[in-house]
Amino acid sequence: MEHIPALPATRIGLRCPGQVTRIGETGLELYLDLIRVAPGRAPVIDADLFFHCTIAPERARQLVPGDSCVFVVSEIDMFRQPPLRVSLPANPDWLTWNNETVRRLARHIRETLEFGLMPVLADALEDAGCTDAALLEHCRQFPADETRSWAVELLATQT
Repeated sequence: MEHIPALPATRIGLRCPGQVTRIGETGLELYLDLIRVAPGRAPVIDADLFFHCTIAPERARQLVPGDSCVFVVSEIDMFRQPPLRVSLPANPDWLTWNNETVRRLARHIRETLEFGLMPVLADALEDAGCTDAALLEHCRQFPADETRSWAVELLATQT
């Protein structure tokens, strides 16, 4: 039986199990198991998690090779190897708080590129119970000349 790669079945915001394979100075290398989204395909794909682009970077730094965890696809770039970047998932309570205010605000920023609203997103996250200092700082210190935020992608698309 020919194995078809699972990459075409992935999307930003997809939650999937994975296993840490290597630790580097800037992040983790891991395998994602995509068997549930791509049955009948080669289900394992390489991915990177960068400590500066993840929810709960302190928790990510505690993972060691062989550890299994749930990850969320935060970026897909077909021209890079590996083509996937992932994050630890955001707390679902943040995303559903106050009629999905955080998720709706992140989607608005993503669609309109109004990155001036990033501090408002940080305030909404805090009001929703977020205490992740790295995430809040990312939102409050987001450079005005940037055109993309890993946090916005994650919060807008996480399923």
